[in-house]
Amino acid sequence: MVDALPLPGTDAFAEYGGATINIYTTEESEDGALAIAAREVARAGWQIQSVEDNYLLAREDLVDSPDGLQYFEQTLIDGIVLVVYTYPATAEDRDALH
Repeated sequence: MVDALPLPGTDAFAEYGGATINIYTTEESEDGALAIAAREVARAGWQIQSVEDNYLLAREDLVDSPDGLQYFEQTLIDGIVLVVYTYPATAEDRDALH
């Protein structure tokens, strides 16, 4: 889980103040997962500001989370899934956020 800002020049830059992005990957090493996360987040038009949390998940960890289980299963197929939770930019704080 990372906090991110939209990259200048992207559609997201004009629309959002930032995002929390959950990255699911099949990479088991922390360093490898963080490298993949940085690459994929940048490809999606965002820049990581901070890593909030990281941990290994097993299917059993998500039995009470249908959405989480769906992302987990899709990650097994694709190798990586990004789930982006955006928040708006406002005129008053846009400069502070970007």
